[in-house]
Amino acid sequence: MVSPEKTSKNSTTKLLALNGMMIALVFVVTYFTKVPTIVGYLNLGDAVIIITAVILGKKSGFLAGAVGSAIADMAASFYYFAPITFFVKGLEGLVVGLIIETFSKRTGSKRPLVILLASVAGSVVMVLGYFISELYIMKIFDDTMGLAAALKDLPFNLVQGGFCTVVGYSLSLALERFKVLRFLSR
Repeated sequence: MVSPEKTSKNSTTKLLALNGMMIALVFVVTYFTKVPTIVGYLNLGDAVIIITAVILGKKSGFLAGAVGSAIADMAASFYYFAPITFFVKGLEGLVVGLIIETFSKRTGSKRPLVILLASVAGSVVMVLGYFISELYIMKIFDDTMGLAAALKDLPFNLVQGGFCTVVGYSLSLALERFKVLRFLSR
């Protein structure tokens, strides 16, 4: 029989390792799938944020989204966006995980419709977060920001959010089907 202290320590160590791995994966996918645009870059990092929140929950979704994405911004020389990215992408992961957690408690399982709803909601948070940030917050530090910049970035954020929703949702379902989610969330 395993002692409660050992089980708790093993669970904490496993969660810490998984969080570190997902932060690194968000960074790698964000940084190495970036496609330059006239306003920044598109990437697949949001798909990994969605998957992290589905697999590990809201706290891990927040950490992976916030830290991994902000580091990717800094590595890509978008230093001034890193604090905004930290908040927006962290909130995205938190929302996805919170919706799944809330509905999973009621139904007892992570149903595909709940994962889809959570993925869409997370992407909406990302799009709105960047829009509001560029409209109000970034404008304080950069005169080129404001309504025009927010509107110029909006279509790119919508494309990224939509594509990453499809990819994140699809991969989450595939991982669920192959029981990867159950193995990792123990």
